[in-house]
Amino acid sequence: MDKELTKYIREIYNATDIEERVLIAARGFINLFPFSRVQINEYSILSGNVKGVLDVSVHGTRSLDFQDNIRDIPLLRKAIRKREAIYSTGSEYIQQSPAKYIAIDMYRSFVIIVPITSHGNVIGYACPSTIDDSVDINDALLEQLTLYGQMIGNALVTLSHLDNSHNLSKREIEILQHVSWGETVKEMASFLQISEFTIQDYIKSAIKKLNAHNRMHAVSEALRLGIIV
Repeated sequence: MDKELTKYIREIYNATDIEERVLIAARGFINLFPFSRVQINEYSILSGNVKGVLDVSVHGTRSLDFQDNIRDIPLLRKAIRKREAIYSTGSEYIQQSPAKYIAIDMYRSFVIIVPITSHGNVIGYACPSTIDDSVDINDALLEQLTLYGQMIGNALVTLSHLDNSHNLSKREIEILQHVSWGETVKEMASFLQISEFTIQDYIKSAIKKLNAHNRMHAVSEALRLGIIV
């Protein structure tokens, strides 16, 4: 598997756009592991919102269009808190999964959640599945899935750096980090020994370079790209 894994990660690095990279990463769950289907979803560390991205199976590919919040999905909260792949079946799966998801996937008797992480931050997650009940979901497989989630997360984020010619300065990165900690402009100005107007100028510049809508969107993008932690 190591050779095939290396091949998939290299393909992600060589891909020309983000959609292609996500598709290659998704197919890895099917071609490297004993699964026949996988859903890839985005996750926002700031809002706790999740958004459907892609559903890939041996039969084809389709885009997903749903949004939810982590507070409504206990098993997802668990996986993100641990930053490890988790497996749930039986009563735990039924009791801790929203009824709407169970209704959509009536054939599914278990769920696997694989966090997609980079620099310790969860940027998304995958839910691989199979209709073959003979598949042994053991600790070794979950460890491999956790590692794969880290590798594809790092590959996606690293390439996002290349795609976004943000060219943030050290000071802009420093200020975005302080914003992510919840500090006010006045607090940052006092700590960094520069004027509040200068702080605001740095924030505006960072927002523009990251193609963000506001400062919180800029922080979200910086976290997703691994610019700040």
